[in-house]
Amino acid sequence: MKLFSLALKNIKKCRGDYSIYFFTLIVGVAIFYMFNAIGSQEVMQRIARSGNENVQRLRSLIGVVSVMVAFVLGLLIIYANNFLIKRRKKEFGIYMLLGMGKKKVSRILICETCLVGLISLGVGLIAGIFGSQFLSILVCRMFEVDVTGFMFVISGRAILMTIISFLVIFLVIMLFNTGTVAKNNLIDLIRAEKKNEKHILKNKTLSVVLFVISCAALATVLCLMGFFGNRLEMIPFFSCIAVGIVGTFLLFWSAAGFLQEALGRAGSFYRKDLNSFVVRQFTGNINTSASSLALITLILFVALTFFSTGFSIRTYLNKRLGNATPVDVTMFAEGADALDLMAQQNVEVDEMFDFYLNLPFYTSKYITIGGTLGEFKDKAAQTFRAARWDARENVMKLSDYNALERKYGRDELKLDDDQYAIVCDFDLLNPFNEEALKAGTKIDLGGRVLSPGYDKPIEEYIMMSGMTAYLGCLVVPDAVVEDADCGFIKEGSVFAGDYREKGREISYALDEELSEKLRILSEPVIREDGRKSYPLTMTLKNEIKDNSVGTSVIVVFLVLYIGIVFVIACAAIIALKVLSDSIDSIRKYEILTRIGADGQMKRKALFAQVMMNFLIPLCIASVYTWSGLSYIKGLLRAFGMVKMGAGIVMTTVIMLIIYGGYFITTYEGCKRIVKV
Repeated sequence: MKLFSLALKNIKKCRGDYSIYFFTLIVGVAIFYMFNAIGSQEVMQRIARSGNENVQRLRSLIGVVSVMVAFVLGLLIIYANNFLIKRRKKEFGIYMLLGMGKKKVSRILICETCLVGLISLGVGLIAGIFGSQFLSILVCRMFEVDVTGFMFVISGRAILMTIISFLVIFLVIMLFNTGTVAKNNLIDLIRAEKKNEKHILKNKTLSVVLFVISCAALATVLCLMGFFGNRLEMIPFFSCIAVGIVGTFLLFWSAAGFLQEALGRAGSFYRKDLNSFVVRQFTGNINTSASSLALITLILFVALTFFSTGFSIRTYLNKRLGNATPVDVTMFAEGADALDLMAQQNVEVDEMFDFYLNLPFYTSKYITIGGTLGEFKDKAAQTFRAARWDARENVMKLSDYNALERKYGRDELKLDDDQYAIVCDFDLLNPFNEEALKAGTKIDLGGRVLSPGYDKPIEEYIMMSGMTAYLGCLVVPDAVVEDADCGFIKEGSVFAGDYREKGREISYALDEELSEKLRILSEPVIREDGRKSYPLTMTLKNEIKDNSVGTSVIVVFLVLYIGIVFVIACAAIIALKVLSDSIDSIRKYEILTRIGADGQMKRKALFAQVMMNFLIPLCIASVYTWSGLSYIKGLLRAFGMVKMGAGIVMTTVIMLIIYGGYFITTYEGCKRIVKV
């Protein structure tokens, strides 16, 4: 009982040191519970019963990611505990000097660990239980689910997972703490505060050389990944990643000596106010924490990239969804008429649909996909090496396409009798289309020549889709198609329709009925030229919306889960290190007071010191993120996504809240420690 009381007193006495540690533990427990409990919430059960497969995908992904998150949180907690133990080695030495054995000291540490674990688990679970309800409301809004009858749910499975994960972490901490006491003798514990931490590099010349080399290597890698990353082969790509990781560690290892040498030569700046003190404090911190700062920078890079990419994808999907589903059903019948195919499968079109369009499309031997690109076909072939440029291009009459435009709520096209337009919303192909149109590429239809009616492709779709991936068709005046000399033949039709009966549940039932009847037509057939084709391709408004919303939810949840945990881990490690260094600097700040430094000068020096510890890893990670996003943006162009501004804005807001919050808390804690 005495040991328990002593452990409790120690926690109260060191509550200033434990504040960041406690806060990080509580937030970690709360986040871990919230995301693991989402699958058990009543709203998710309701969505799952509706047949939405994205719920199960979300549950599975969160389960897998939780293993990684638990590992990251475990490393963070062990790292934080390591700093706290270092701060208290002298205290343990005094216990032993007063006659207490190592076993009793270890028991005190075990009691403290148990108390800290129980308190943080309890408070974190309570916060997580209430937080999970707000998370459920967010899910309701994203899945457009009615919140009537919403129930407060506590997930026993998530509580059990959280307790088991954190019990394992605290068990490892107990073993670590016990080992720390056991392997240190009395004199080492007593003199722990007076031991200088080992400097990694002392030779300033070597530091400068290594710093320049690392900067040159990183600049090369960033330029290659940012501007040419999508063109790199596999081995150069992974080589760049390896050089980037090694270069980051080398950068921080050599930074202390380089900064000391470079800033020391800036005489007026170095001697102004307390700048020399700040520089020495910061370079000393880098020298003893190079590996930690390098690792933090890389983790921040991953978190920033996750945030920016994830929120950009969500914004794109939501924006795309807003104008991607103007009707309930679209169909593309190849080699047949859509109405005839539906009649064969006993689909009562007039009874099922309130309004529909069935528009024919044509092909001609004079119009191929490569022919519309003219002299730019070879350039496009370097990007699309597997494309069949000799395949015939789909063509629609101007009147038919404009009927579709009116139904979709878009502006009608206008063409003269000798003009054509290209309709395509595939962003990777459109630059080549645009070049061909601006060059005035003509199409010869057996003597009848057509010129571009627009200098850019019409970035629209015919078939509904959740992505901008419509490869396109040609729109020509009606008279051109009706001219027998142009060689047009009817190739199939495009169908677009709205159900007669309205309502969410009814539309889902009609979707299911239509899909069941037309299922056999969605199977591929082999054409005479050996190509696979599908008699009927169908897209449904509800299916597109469910997939887009489901993907958006999955992306947002994984981004928040992984990104927030990573940012908290980085910020907490920096905070703990800075607080620990502040305790070491108490006597240094006392000396500053004796030599005449006033409170404002000391606060400025402390602020600059704390800010550099937080800001430099973030700035370097931001540069890495620019390069990474440039590479990712190139990959996402294939799906029509080219803008990432929304994701960057959301990332900035989250970083200000979490990272900025840790910075302010740490600065205030340091002020209390050094008493400025």
